[in-house]
Amino acid sequence: MKITARHSFLSFLLIILVGGNIFAQQTSDEKILQQIEQETNDTIRINLMIRYMRIWGNFKDYTKLIAEIHDLSVKNNYGPGLMYYRFYEGVQLSDQGRYEEAINKVKSAIAGFDSLGIIQPFGSPLYFIRYIFWKAGKQIEMFRYYSDKIVYYKRYGPIQNTANCYHGLGQYYRSLADYDKAIGYFLHALEVDETFDTVGVLNEKGIIGGTYLEWGNLDKAEEYQLSTLKELIAMNEVFDYDIYDALGKICFKRKDYKKALSYYFQGKQGYKASLLQALNLVNIAAIHQELGNYDSTLFYLEIAEKIRQKEKSVIFFTYNFVEIDYYFFKYYAATGNGNLALRHLEAAINQVDSSKNIRLLLTYTNEISSFLLKQGDSLQSLRYLMQYQTLQDSLNKLSTRARIASYEIEQQQQQQETEITQLQTQKATQRNYYLIGGVFLVMIVLAAFSRFRYKRKRDEEQLTTDFKKQLAQAETKALRSQMNPHFIFNCLNSINSLVMEEKHEIASEYLIKFSKLIRLILDNSRSETITIEKELETLKLYVTLESARFDNKFRCIFDVAENVNTSSIMIPPMLLQPFVENAIWHGLMQKETEGTITIEIKMEGEEAINISITDDGIGREKAAELKSKSATHKSHGLKVTSQRIEMMNKLNSTGAQVNIFDLHDESGKATGTKVELVIPV
Repeated sequence: MKITARHSFLSFLLIILVGGNIFAQQTSDEKILQQIEQETNDTIRINLMIRYMRIWGNFKDYTKLIAEIHDLSVKNNYGPGLMYYRFYEGVQLSDQGRYEEAINKVKSAIAGFDSLGIIQPFGSPLYFIRYIFWKAGKQIEMFRYYSDKIVYYKRYGPIQNTANCYHGLGQYYRSLADYDKAIGYFLHALEVDETFDTVGVLNEKGIIGGTYLEWGNLDKAEEYQLSTLKELIAMNEVFDYDIYDALGKICFKRKDYKKALSYYFQGKQGYKASLLQALNLVNIAAIHQELGNYDSTLFYLEIAEKIRQKEKSVIFFTYNFVEIDYYFFKYYAATGNGNLALRHLEAAINQVDSSKNIRLLLTYTNEISSFLLKQGDSLQSLRYLMQYQTLQDSLNKLSTRARIASYEIEQQQQQQETEITQLQTQKATQRNYYLIGGVFLVMIVLAAFSRFRYKRKRDEEQLTTDFKKQLAQAETKALRSQMNPHFIFNCLNSINSLVMEEKHEIASEYLIKFSKLIRLILDNSRSETITIEKELETLKLYVTLESARFDNKFRCIFDVAENVNTSSIMIPPMLLQPFVENAIWHGLMQKETEGTITIEIKMEGEEAINISITDDGIGREKAAELKSKSATHKSHGLKVTSQRIEMMNKLNSTGAQVNIFDLHDESGKATGTKVELVIPV
């Protein structure tokens, strides 16, 4: 019963070789820990800590990180961090056995992420809520929750979140041993993960391989596990995936114990979670049990037992049960200690009973019945045999109820998805209506412009007195109207693009805002001056439309001083728009990152108002080098505006000024442009 010298040498050699291979380079979790230590930006630090816990996390070990996430999120009012802490509170409630409260708490966290439109990848609350449902014995409720969420995310997004929902539904069918359907859902999850989540892809492939292993298809199981292992090695990652243990189990079932042991020893060096270490040790003990190396069996089981005594159960291992007592039973049964064997098997039965793992409970109950019969205790054996039959009947009834419930839920989900499809089809038919509406709108706008030009010409012909003043007024109105077509045709092009892309809801909203802008332009054009309040209303609407056209590539900040009475101070209409338009096209559209325009309005003394328009774009010099068409157009807009201000000064004998400054950083690099208007009031 002793460990042979050959086996000792093999084990030692495996540890040396594998240990050197795994720890030769710094792994991603170590790199993230370094980044967390060095990061000074609170938001980035929070996100790094969340990523670290999401991929490598064990909540029991990261109390300090959780506390820091909470404190920094409260300090910065950072929604994602606060939602993640709420999820952690749910985990704590689950560990206390308060499952209903835990489920509601985690649901609340998920709803918070949904309200922020945040994608929830592998390891997020949306992924882990299924464990709490499972511990609470609410598998059907879990199935309904994920089914409803799939419909929600397909309708409102983010569509990436359906990956976790498909995964949860796959695990539900896996628990019913409906492996074909389970793998179908896992493949759906994998397809979505491949669009955005590398870690999720690796996890899903490992799950699919594990499901094939349970199904008995060892070749497909090996195919997926080897594919996952290959990607992990290529990425130099050592996540706590049980890939090596899964490959070891495949070889174990093939009775290739030498290769199985090799895989188990490779996995032994990479696991950081204590329960994964215990699982690995039990698998190694199982190999030695089959080989008759009972001293080695006991050696590894005792190490696993020490880990179990140290650790408490957590949600991550609700039904991934570590069979320490069962293999202690097998060891003592093989070495002739019937009392200890029976004691450990009874302990194993108690543990799987509390974990709600009915299938494993069936196996253990059948095992103890057979063992007692061999020991000559036929009465106790019969009692466990009857218990086995009762469990089998309960499992069959539970499975039947679960299948019926899941079928009904799936039918409801299919009906909802059909409604979504019909709605999308209905919206698609509206495309022609939008196009026709756009044509009519163009005709109306052109008619309006024709009317304005005709009126201008008629007014010019009727000039009889104070010719110079009336001529200046007419020319000012003409220059103002010349700027309007550019707004209109840009907006119409945007609406047409949204319609072509079948973004009908956005197109409808855009069209409403565009119509409001046209109305404001037409209303304001009738007046020589308007209030700053009306000018800002028009400008904000224009910025909103332009921002939507370019996928929110820039943002605009309005800063109005408290002593500026926007409802009484008058300025010429559409005076600020060309400068903002120039900042967008001339400065920000050529910038690779998100840009910002800041519009600041303040009093300059008591007799003038100062309006500055600042962008953090590429600067005028760089824009001139690019010689883009948009830049050329914007120069014309600025020229027209300059002429208007010049005429305004002549007409009213005012001293309005326009100053343009090129902004640079300390190294002389262009950091944007600032336009400053000083207008007497």
